[in-house]
Amino acid sequence: MNWALWRKAVLDARLQLAVSGLLLLLFAWVFVWFSSLFKVGAWSALLKFMPDFFQSMLGVPVAKLATPAGQVSVLYVHAITQLVCVAWAVGRGSDSISGEIGRGTMDLILSLPVRRVSVMIAPAVVATVGAAVLVASVWVGTAIGLLTVDLGGRADAAEFLPGAINLFCMTFFLTGVTTLVSSFSRDRWRTIFTVLGFFVVSFILKMIARVWRQGWWLNYLTFLSLYRPQELILMRETSGTAALRYNLTLVGLGLVGYAAAGVILARRDIPAAR
Repeated sequence: MNWALWRKAVLDARLQLAVSGLLLLLFAWVFVWFSSLFKVGAWSALLKFMPDFFQSMLGVPVAKLATPAGQVSVLYVHAITQLVCVAWAVGRGSDSISGEIGRGTMDLILSLPVRRVSVMIAPAVVATVGAAVLVASVWVGTAIGLLTVDLGGRADAAEFLPGAINLFCMTFFLTGVTTLVSSFSRDRWRTIFTVLGFFVVSFILKMIARVWRQGWWLNYLTFLSLYRPQELILMRETSGTAALRYNLTLVGLGLVGYAAAGVILARRDIPAAR
């Protein structure tokens, strides 16, 4: 494979990776510190006063959340953590094909003595490694916070590894889906808005399935039903097989997205840039 493709993929992603990784590390550290401001007893009382439908949205027992580990576990479902990881997945996946077409550089890249599928491999590997770096930043920030902040109880950084792995698998899946959408589009922004719409609809379906008991079947329509880092962190006695099922399904679906994108890219016509 042409090394120019690898060099380009790294250069295109390095700024977003550096900024996102630093942001996640600092945010995780600050989040642990912020959690220390709430005493476990006060946190437990607050959760008990929440409406039933809100407790249903949490997805884990209130008793589990009312612990130091439970407080910190919120970090792995926090909007900022998800936003940064989703931005990475959508940004890298949309840039690999439709971004190149939109900029008019795909014709130049395909003029190199490489197969079309190879054009997609380098950005996919960089995106996967980058996702691992981002998730590691969250976990390292958590570990630093636990070492430097007193939460009023015991919490080990190793407890949060299952949640971090689940976050990585979710990011990998979304990158694969974005690459698939990108493979049959010519406009990067159209790809971005399509995948963000997919994410929002999936999130809404997940919330409805949790709040509306008769709507449990909606879990089969959203990939976010497989993203349960708090459950994997706090319910370790039952999360072993669940973690395997959630993570393997996310990774498998992500690989399907990449494979389908490769087939489409190999067969499609490359339009001229607008």
